[in-house]
Amino acid sequence: MNIRRDCLFYAAFLTKRYTKAHPSSSIATLPTQGMEESTLMDIEAKQNALGGGAINEKPRVYNTNNDPIVNGKDRDISSNSWNPSDELSHMLHALVGLDRYPNYLSRFQQFSDINSLEKALEARLSDVRRQKSEIAERRADIRQLVRGYILSESEGDLGKDSYNCSELWCDHPLLSPPKTWTELREKKVLTDQAFKVCYRSIDSTSNARKAKSKKRTNSLPTLEDIIHGKVQVHLDPSLLEEWMNQEMYDVYSFPLLTNEFCSLLRKTVRELSILAESDEFSHLQFGRRPIDLDTIGLGWVTDLLFHMFIQPLSLHLFARTEKLVDDDVDLGPSTLDWRQGYVAGYSSDPKEYEGTQRHRLVPHTDDSEVTLNCCLGDEFKGGSVEFYGLRGTPREGHFVGKIDRPNVGTAILHSGRNLHAVSNVSSGDRYALIVWSRSWSHTRLNTCPCCCLNRRQDSTCICNRRWN
Repeated sequence: MNIRRDCLFYAAFLTKRYTKAHPSSSIATLPTQGMEESTLMDIEAKQNALGGGAINEKPRVYNTNNDPIVNGKDRDISSNSWNPSDELSHMLHALVGLDRYPNYLSRFQQFSDINSLEKALEARLSDVRRQKSEIAERRADIRQLVRGYILSESEGDLGKDSYNCSELWCDHPLLSPPKTWTELREKKVLTDQAFKVCYRSIDSTSNARKAKSKKRTNSLPTLEDIIHGKVQVHLDPSLLEEWMNQEMYDVYSFPLLTNEFCSLLRKTVRELSILAESDEFSHLQFGRRPIDLDTIGLGWVTDLLFHMFIQPLSLHLFARTEKLVDDDVDLGPSTLDWRQGYVAGYSSDPKEYEGTQRHRLVPHTDDSEVTLNCCLGDEFKGGSVEFYGLRGTPREGHFVGKIDRPNVGTAILHSGRNLHAVSNVSSGDRYALIVWSRSWSHTRLNTCPCCCLNRRQDSTCICNRRWN
């Protein structure tokens, strides 16, 4: 299989398919579906800082004219004094200087400036130690929460105390990790289409390898090997046409999870959130933030989606645009090597004890190269996923299109740097399984955070190999 040729063919097919469905649109000018042109500035200035649609970062501050956003706090632009404790730019300049110049600190004439840098670095190190301690304590308590939840449904000893609770689910009839392809199908995790695309792709790849090596042994990889990342999956482009849709430029959708499995995840998140309201666990404020699947012991779900779908689909769809590979090399194994999966909840009446934290979500980008967003239901109105253009393109910050209430189990795949929002949920509860994926071994190895966020793709970044 010529992976590079097939990937380029499939990307061209999707673009042709989308252009045919939307003949007046193009990459530069996309449909607004009847909505007035809006900019992020217009929208963000109207959002509440807390509760309704806030994202988990420093508050954004506007001046009286709603001009440039200041992330964090107001700055005294008349001052040019060295202040690495309060100015991120000063801290980054210092870190680059320490990396590039052997005697960087000798350039500082005042020891007070060196002391300021030392103090700022110590403060950051203190933050790391504090968060590390808090996370370990929190995960240990969440393990007890999960243990209590499973004990209410089963009998027997659930193992020693630890902050890793994946073992607690080993004997669960529905949420234990599937070990075989047959078990995966029996548990009704994936839709028939998703299962077929993956299984047939793996089977055809294995047969091709078998024919090439002239061995008669069955070389079909085990499901456990795939979940654990020991085998990279390559999806056959010929099987993707009937499964995937291009919703708009660089945004794709496909049926992924069954209604039964989505309902099970919703039920688990809700019941854990209710149990966390008890006096024993109320300090966790468990349902106030999106619920991480690894933390509650269900990381196998994230691993399954990451290795079986996100990695191979990203090679087909985002390898060049998101710099997951170099332009001058053929497509090889996926460079996505990190993932986080969590369940986020939205509601017309947010309740911490149901795991619904927000009414909506303000326009933002993700700290990921590729994001998968799968609708888990429940019954709700509103909650559209709106897109406002890719960073680094002429459409950045302008409304591009939206995906109205997707079917339960339908996944949306998009670049993490694609600005997007969730509109207000006007009734009911809306849950979504989100998986972030990063490339530490490639994309983030060769670009600084600023270039990465803004999708600048050249060799002049100070983190690129040209400089190092």
